[in-house]
Amino acid sequence: MFWRRVGGLTAVLGLCAALDSPTAGFAQDLSRLKDGSLVIAGRAVRCGSARNVLDPNLPNLGLAAPGVLVLNPRLLNRWSPTVRLFVYHHECGHHHVGASELAADCWAVKQGVQQGWLDRGSLQQICRSFGNGPETPTHPSGARRCASLERCFAGAMAAVTKARAAAFAKAAPAATYQPAPKLISGPTLKRNGVQPN
Repeated sequence: MFWRRVGGLTAVLGLCAALDSPTAGFAQDLSRLKDGSLVIAGRAVRCGSARNVLDPNLPNLGLAAPGVLVLNPRLLNRWSPTVRLFVYHHECGHHHVGASELAADCWAVKQGVQQGWLDRGSLQQICRSFGNGPETPTHPSGARRCASLERCFAGAMAAVTKARAAAFAKAAPAATYQPAPKLISGPTLKRNGVQPN
């Protein structure tokens, strides 16, 4: 979720994943470290200087407000590790791109590709977490979000591939070119009446 002013009223924009069909049986691994960062799916995560709050009474998976990220560990732990990481990065994305849900989704996808926790199969898990949710005043439909995720994933993969190729080219030893020695021709020498071969 992300807070913004709308006509003098504060409106809440949030990640409203389909909570009626979470995947059961995942380990509950969302916790806070002493430095304020969170551990999600075995990864320490932090969103700049934003404070991380765990609230099991939050009515949805997470929200972002100025200077804070709030996550519901009870609801998040029902989902796969990739969905948990995505939700965190989506909410963090609001601190980087503003209130746009699609832009926050895309920011999260780029982080997942760069950090190595998001692949095409796990992208499908995220899409399933949206369910067939219809468009709401604060969120695009699940289908629209999934289509946007696919485009963002393709772009992020292309950027990572290009960066890796550039790094490989830079690290690969340059082939050195040395021209073959020039053959010098000159007058034929004869020794003792025999011409050398």
